[in-house]
Amino acid sequence: MTQTIPYARPLLHEFANEFSVLYGTAELFAAVPGLSEQQHRDVAVMLDALRNLAALLERVEPEPDPYRLTAELVHELRTPLHALLGFAEMLLVGEARGDCLLGVVTAGRHMASLLDGVREPTRVSAGAVVAQAVLLISAEAQAADVRVGLDRGTGDDAVRADPLRLRQAVLNLLTNAIHCGPPDSEVSVAVSRDADTVTVAVRDQGPGLTAGQIAALMRTRSGERAHGLGLPITCELVAALSGRLRVESTPGRGSCFSIELAAYPG
Repeated sequence: MTQTIPYARPLLHEFANEFSVLYGTAELFAAVPGLSEQQHRDVAVMLDALRNLAALLERVEPEPDPYRLTAELVHELRTPLHALLGFAEMLLVGEARGDCLLGVVTAGRHMASLLDGVREPTRVSAGAVVAQAVLLISAEAQAADVRVGLDRGTGDDAVRADPLRLRQAVLNLLTNAIHCGPPDSEVSVAVSRDADTVTVAVRDQGPGLTAGQIAALMRTRSGERAHGLGLPITCELVAALSGRLRVESTPGRGSCFSIELAAYPG
């Protein structure tokens, strides 16, 4: 979990400097209509900052080191970083500007929250948090030719949770699902409430898992994509939310990973 990860200030200082360039540029775009020649140059600056951030993350080694970020924090930062790259590249060619700007700012705020640490639990809409996660993952899904569908339902989906932890847990499941599914497949995300429980279910069209594979994935921190490192971290994040992670999978028929949380009373 983010607040227990030791990271070194020298590398974090480099990270923060690059991030300030990125975030400041994104905020400027949000206030100015259209893309002028200067704005195109500004996007290029933002892309350079993002690529430098990516290079910094590549310097991380599996074991903690006084001058490096740990693998867990890198894993958590990788998805919003890729989202920022995807949105910025679409901005550069003038695609879907409004959605791109919202994605850049949302991803930037998520990265800032990861660096600031975990906040106290509060009353949040699980559906709203999941919608943010779906937005953050959209560029990565598009690159993989995978569609992501969201069904928020119509019931009260309020839970008491740290929205950062919940969003990161959902992002991990979405990343896994996208990398498990073949091109031209779909990941479905559903938020529902049953009595006193709110459930976030992420279903993929991948190859599925055996019971032995699921047990091994829950233990490993191999760092490989398609489940891998993200699943143990997700288990820790969900446990910190006093929730439960359930897995339903059949070889050849895909998998469904569900986060179950206590509904907000009242």
